[in-house]
Amino acid sequence: MKRSITRLLPALFLMVLASSLLVAQSPTPVPRTDAEDVVKITTKLVQVDVVVTDKKGAQVRDLKAEGFELLQDGKPQKIVGFTYVPVDSAVVTATVERKIDSKDKNAVLPPPARVDANNAGRLIAIVVDDGACGSSVWGINSSRDAVMKFVSEQMLPNDLVAIYRTRAGSSTFQQYTSDKSVLLAAARKIRWYPPQGPCGTADGSFNDAARANTFNKITPEGSETKSIETEAEKKSREYREDSIQNNQIVGTIGVLRYVIKGLDQSPGRKMMFVLSDGLAFRNRQNQTLSAKDAMRDVTDAANRAGVVVNTFDIRGANVPGMIEARDEVLVKDNFNATSAISTARITDARRAQEGLATLAYDTGGEFYQGSDRLDRPMGEMLRRETGYYLLAYEPNDDTFKGKKFNSIEVKLKVPDLKVAYRSGFVGVSDEVAKPKRRTADSELYEAIAAPLPRAGLGVKLSAYFANSPYGSDFVRSTFHLDGQDLTFADEAGGKKLVLDVVAVTMNEKNEVIDEFTRTHTLKFDPVTATRIQARGLIYSADVPVKKPGTYTFRVAVRDAASKMLGSASQVVTIPDLKKSGIFVSGLTVTGVDSAGKFTPPSAPTAETAISLPASGEVPAIRQFKRGSVVAYLYNIYGAILDAGRPRLSVKANLYQNGKLLAEGKPEVVDLAGQKDYTRLESFSYMKLSENTEPGDYAIQIVVTDLAPGAKNATSSQWVDFEVVEN
Repeated sequence: MKRSITRLLPALFLMVLASSLLVAQSPTPVPRTDAEDVVKITTKLVQVDVVVTDKKGAQVRDLKAEGFELLQDGKPQKIVGFTYVPVDSAVVTATVERKIDSKDKNAVLPPPARVDANNAGRLIAIVVDDGACGSSVWGINSSRDAVMKFVSEQMLPNDLVAIYRTRAGSSTFQQYTSDKSVLLAAARKIRWYPPQGPCGTADGSFNDAARANTFNKITPEGSETKSIETEAEKKSREYREDSIQNNQIVGTIGVLRYVIKGLDQSPGRKMMFVLSDGLAFRNRQNQTLSAKDAMRDVTDAANRAGVVVNTFDIRGANVPGMIEARDEVLVKDNFNATSAISTARITDARRAQEGLATLAYDTGGEFYQGSDRLDRPMGEMLRRETGYYLLAYEPNDDTFKGKKFNSIEVKLKVPDLKVAYRSGFVGVSDEVAKPKRRTADSELYEAIAAPLPRAGLGVKLSAYFANSPYGSDFVRSTFHLDGQDLTFADEAGGKKLVLDVVAVTMNEKNEVIDEFTRTHTLKFDPVTATRIQARGLIYSADVPVKKPGTYTFRVAVRDAASKMLGSASQVVTIPDLKKSGIFVSGLTVTGVDSAGKFTPPSAPTAETAISLPASGEVPAIRQFKRGSVVAYLYNIYGAILDAGRPRLSVKANLYQNGKLLAEGKPEVVDLAGQKDYTRLESFSYMKLSENTEPGDYAIQIVVTDLAPGAKNATSSQWVDFEVVEN
């Protein structure tokens, strides 16, 4: 964006925020319990989480330690630690403010409220098993609808959610977010695909169609009965199919292990939804397959990470043994053919559900089946997860000998109550099962790979799509380092700061598209060092992207002196400007001087990649005092030209904590001074009232293409900022 930018809005856009309105919209602060050690397994203490509900599914919170009986391997244990940890709050139990039409791709969603470690609610991973032989069209479509409804209607403003798909290898975005637009974009991509590799069922149905094993072949001698396959050939084929299915289930369990590993690094109550047509770990001869051992490993990992896994049979309400119209069952030669096929299908359905039930039971979750609307059992599970009891006991010396599985049983002395708990753990202490990091470099890359930002060194990231006049696409990223977290070493005549920086751009399949690693040694005089500690540092970089798509940009920074590390990530969409239609990007907010002048973002150079901010009113920091005037800048790409000119309207909305405070009126865009109608540059202003309540806000720009036949006619972007005391 150039300094000679022309203002498109015809009049100064003022947003005067009344203090009384802001006070009414401010949320009640909610205390957060640090449940980083929900499940603890050491040689001296074992800690288990327990959920108790009544007949109606409501939680029971007033039980005492004497109301529980705790057993390990059938032997009673003395409860040495007991507490109830509430998860719900005024925020968690609130209803969602308004429903969203999740199927409307052009729907303008409100900016999410800022969620950090102080106000985060539930941490929820949704895993859709779309890569198995048994994946059905009905089940995958039902999963997509349920996930979209969960995002649009059931998730709460402070929930952090990620959507994973087993077919994609690991994750669609691998980022936990409260941004519904990001989550809905991921949910819309859930769809059925033909299975990879030879499978018994390849058309997306629940069962392989039953075929007659014989057929009549016409020969010169007349009609002759032929067999398609012998019994030996049939057993060999079924063995191969079961082996392929077992390998795919092991792959699915690998995705679950990956998700759990990421959650292990995060505090709080952690939940996982697994939506699948089935996880069988026995073949058709009832032999146990390797998937069972993999399942035991992943449930133990979930228990150590404090992850409750809830599983859903996505086949809905069906009759497993039903004979279908497409089945070719000839009973003239075998009157038991129909019965045998029906029995086999019932057995297959039970085998498929066995793994799902085991995964849920062993991790203290629930297994849901028989529901055509998966959002209903999802809602039931969320209502159940409003808190839990923590019971601790001292294990005996035999617990950690031989790495055996130690079963846990929790009984209640109060009748008519239901208790959910983890089934046990492998006799390996957390110190052995979770070894500490070995190298300093691995710590940086673990921070990059983690699904949640690493707390520590304050890192605030801003990244967005940009396009050069020559058609090159890139991600423009700017992140701010909190100066109070930086440590300076004494240097002759001044101070020295050493920063290790790692940044990656990953696509939807978790493939690294671009990566850079830098170590910066910066030297300052004492006065500049003092300014840096007060204002921090800004790091800027442009990262080229060759293909359109949705990417995750992640950065991790470490202070070499203090070893303090922080990370941040952001999802960025790179549109195909030839096909996408109108697209708004580059929205930034910045302060202005007394004449209304401001400095727009520009391409960083080697000299400007690291800079000292003049104030907090820069795009990287976005802190503005009450009563100040704020400029907001943005670009509009891909507008349809009607008689050689675009026809556009634009409006600006203001939000606080996800709630609409002020809605602007649509204004027709003035094209005066624009040099390229396909890449419009615009800015305008808003004025903050002297009585504006300090806190977090977001401004959203909504642009509508008014040209006839406009495709994807509405586009929007938002950016958050903070109002501070004068």
